[in-house]
Amino acid sequence: MSRRALIAGALALPVAARAGGFAPDLLARAVAAAGGRALLNRVKALNWTGIARVMAGEKTLEIVVKTRVEPFVRARSDSFLLNRPATARTLIIEPDGGFVERAGVRTPLPERQTRHERQQYGIYGYMLLTQAPAWVEDGGIRSERPGLPPIRFLTEGDYLAAADYIVSSPDSDGTIAQRFVFEGEMPDKGVHWPQTISIFQNDKPYFILDLQTFSVELA
Repeated sequence: MSRRALIAGALALPVAARAGGFAPDLLARAVAAAGGRALLNRVKALNWTGIARVMAGEKTLEIVVKTRVEPFVRARSDSFLLNRPATARTLIIEPDGGFVERAGVRTPLPERQTRHERQQYGIYGYMLLTQAPAWVEDGGIRSERPGLPPIRFLTEGDYLAAADYIVSSPDSDGTIAQRFVFEGEMPDKGVHWPQTISIFQNDKPYFILDLQTFSVELA
């Protein structure tokens, strides 16, 4: 799919999703499609590698990423600019704070940036659908966990197709409205996961992650 088509699809999705989204078993069907409640409850960590494209003004940066997320607990992401391993850094989000490591030196993140990153990584826990309270509302699936913003998922068929999520700004007291779009499929151990995760801000692509590998750790 071209990036132009991706944008058009993302903006049109709410109408398409709402057309069939009022069934009372919407949540149950989405949970089943993702792997089933019993299995999703056992997920203790998500791992992936891939290439991310970050749209920074007129520039697009390509970044190699290796990420491990313990849903709603901690996250670690190693990254470097494509073909430039010397730019490697590690972003770490722990229950007691956020940090960046470069060349073995760990630096604490500012409080606002830590809060922003914690919320961004929170979506991967929400995507499991069973590890935070969730319910059907206004044709979509809403979920909310203490300490994180609420999220609203839209579905196509039985699968998650998009999400609306308002996160704290990393450098001000404001917020950022984001639209996540999920495409493709990369399952592991019965857990179904999208292969491409895109984030739109102000109706424009901001971050596109194409997974190369995906695996889950089960309790």
